[in-house]
Amino acid sequence: MTEKKEKILEVALELFARQGYAVTSTSRIAKEAGVSEGLIFKHFVNKQGLLDAIVQNGMGDIERAINVCLRETNPKKSLAMSLDLALSLMREKKEFWQLTLSLKYQNPEIANKYHHNDIMKMLQTSLEDAFVKLDYQNPLAEAQLFGVLINSFFIQFIHEDNGQQESFLNFIKEKYKL
Repeated sequence: MTEKKEKILEVALELFARQGYAVTSTSRIAKEAGVSEGLIFKHFVNKQGLLDAIVQNGMGDIERAINVCLRETNPKKSLAMSLDLALSLMREKKEFWQLTLSLKYQNPEIANKYHHNDIMKMLQTSLEDAFVKLDYQNPLAEAQLFGVLINSFFIQFIHEDNGQQESFLNFIKEKYKL
């Protein structure tokens, strides 16, 4: 990928996350990226193509990270890795999560296009398997609760980074004796 194409993606992600997809123009992206608007169209065809590339890149990174968790066979390590992964993905991909969350609420029809259920179902199944191996009474409910904790953690982090994320994750690890 060329340096200019990377810059376009970086600026577009930042503006889409901060201002919203609908109100961010390709001319604004071009201006802030220091490129012509025509170059955006050359690489991405239109604004939707630019968003597609951003989501594809972001989800590719996330899927690779989740796949590492899915390969872990030790149930306690698997659960701990899921929590650590959540924190690292939030820190590394905060603008991406801001964008996906804003799309979910501001542009649900667009957000539905990017709904990646397969990898999330695999992660949920992995969590359930871990709770089965740990002999929890209701592994499905525990996996759902664990997922809700991670999801709530994501939403809180996106809205307010209060520096308490690690201590909260450590609390969860202690609660589950991980």
